[in-house]
Amino acid sequence: MRIFYITAGCIAAAVFIWLWPRGILLAPDCRLDGRFEDWTGQAGLAVSRKDAADYNGINRISWNTNTNDSNLYFMIERDVPEQQEKSLEFLLFFDINANGNYEDAVDKYAEISYLPLRGKGKVKVYLCSVKGEVLSEYTGMWGEGFERGANRLEFAIPMEDLHIYPAQTIRFFLCGSGDDLTRLPGKGDIQWRPFPVVLKDKLLITGICLVWLAMVFFFYYNKIWVLYYICGSVGLCCILVLLSRGSYIEYFLARQTSSILHYLLSCFGIVTYIFDRAPGTLLVLIKVDASWTTITMDIENSGLLELCIFGGLILFYPLYRLAKKGLAAVVGLAGIYAANIIRLFVVILLINRFGRDMGYIAHTLIGRVLFFFLVVAVYWNLFTRFSLKYIRKKVEDA
Repeated sequence: MRIFYITAGCIAAAVFIWLWPRGILLAPDCRLDGRFEDWTGQAGLAVSRKDAADYNGINRISWNTNTNDSNLYFMIERDVPEQQEKSLEFLLFFDINANGNYEDAVDKYAEISYLPLRGKGKVKVYLCSVKGEVLSEYTGMWGEGFERGANRLEFAIPMEDLHIYPAQTIRFFLCGSGDDLTRLPGKGDIQWRPFPVVLKDKLLITGICLVWLAMVFFFYYNKIWVLYYICGSVGLCCILVLLSRGSYIEYFLARQTSSILHYLLSCFGIVTYIFDRAPGTLLVLIKVDASWTTITMDIENSGLLELCIFGGLILFYPLYRLAKKGLAAVVGLAGIYAANIIRLFVVILLINRFGRDMGYIAHTLIGRVLFFFLVVAVYWNLFTRFSLKYIRKKVEDA
């Protein structure tokens, strides 16, 4: 009978993982095809109405990365010109080491030219070093033609050509070329950590899950309780992360975290923007240098990693009965999520008040220390205190 239950459980787990949604379907990938429906809701910065008089060309710049794709995608929108056949040129400057100086040897800039034609527009991009040496060239029919307004273009630059790695922090800003003095943002720049999400291999995850189940059953039936708890909680945490990464669960957490932070920060006069279909992308205005930085609600910032860790620990915790385990799970998950919101709020508040130079200290030191004490408080009340009471009772009854 035990073998039957074990076999049924393994089959159910394998079927569950195989039918699990593959990834986020609400955030479409960007394609270089001269069509712009895939840019709806993507992270971007537009000219504000207050500053509109200072611009006569650029209206908006958007940016994005795709799943399993190392390209950085950009979309530029300009005012509809009186002469639609008129070409336009832009300069996109990259601060590769994100130190605020755009003249270091590693920094680069892109010369972008856009010539509207019938049907589509021709886009040419030259990636150059700070000394003006052309490093790479990209050409394609990636712009709108006369029939569609002739005011939008898109292009992509590979990470390897920029000499950056996924999740590396970079800065950039866009400006006109020649006599066109338009600039976006008007002051400062945009900070970004591009990271292409990788899709999961369901066959590999299913195999890992089956091996984990076999180990958990082995330790349980042989009453090796320490290894049972370690293997069960750690393994479940890893499986939850693998399943949740890139799923609707992560999308919901990232979106919800961005929305809560957006509301809380607005109460303190901090300007932020969130994007409907770019999961967890929060654009924050830094008050000191009037520039923008993107805060990405990744697996750490969204709270997904900490929630998965707690979920594994509480579900295999041996001292709680099922009902109390469910109650403790709800309370603990809510507490850890609230602690993560407080951490991010403090980090963004410090960066907004003291500038990007405060970013490393705020995130790595202050934010993590604060989060550590908050999480310790949750774990103390749900695990440690109850365990000490249980041990004390056992000692007194002995």
